[in-house]
Amino acid sequence: MLQYLQTLFREPLSFFDQAIYRIAAVLIGLCLHEFAHAYVAHRCGDDTALEAGRMTINPLAHLDPLGTLLMFFVGFGYARPVPVNPYRFKGNRVQADFLVSIAGICMNTILFLLFTAVMVFASSKMWDPRVIEQNGLYRLCSYRYSAIWDVIQGRAPEQFGTFLANGWLVPVVRLSAYTALVNLNLALFNFLPIPPLDGYHVFNDLIFKGRFQLDRNGFRIAMGIVLVLSATGLLGRLISACLLPIQDFILTPVRAIWG
Repeated sequence: MLQYLQTLFREPLSFFDQAIYRIAAVLIGLCLHEFAHAYVAHRCGDDTALEAGRMTINPLAHLDPLGTLLMFFVGFGYARPVPVNPYRFKGNRVQADFLVSIAGICMNTILFLLFTAVMVFASSKMWDPRVIEQNGLYRLCSYRYSAIWDVIQGRAPEQFGTFLANGWLVPVVRLSAYTALVNLNLALFNFLPIPPLDGYHVFNDLIFKGRFQLDRNGFRIAMGIVLVLSATGLLGRLISACLLPIQDFILTPVRAIWG
């Protein structure tokens, strides 16, 4: 978090340039995550979210004012949780609660895979074919992902200008790379089995058949703890330990294209 804020004061233009892509990626991930919860709840018989106007991908319906400010200035944020009334579920309530809870995680996982594919395809068209065929891009890198990171950070034109065949694809690669990474982070973050995250409901329903229930105050306290752990970077380090192996596996096509 401190490093993120330092960039704001040290390189304000770079900060706002990256913030545009980061916020767009987070909006896509958060809004579709909440839409997935609302849609599955509707299919399970609970129209609470629909009646509240939350079964939509409109960001204005989902954004929380404080969460949005944190998203821009601190680097992490959150949306307003979709309201769900389990007493309106049809059939098995525990099964319905599980489906509603896992829906957001599944949505973020699908978006991660989708935008990774877009990034790979756009990248293959962005570079000069001779660079890829001769493995020249790899020689430009101090480590295998440095070229990807330079593109994400907006340094591709100055670092690899003569090696770009289609420079207009740089924003596409940047946005798709940001969006893929953000959605993988969201999927892993929400899968953590701690309240009030989706993972708590998933594991509670799978292992304990929904027997453990927290009241509203309990969820608020737990939410505060999660925000503190996020701000201190502890949750970030935990997620990164899981994220890197998954990203390494999924990005195998990128290594095949770039050497």
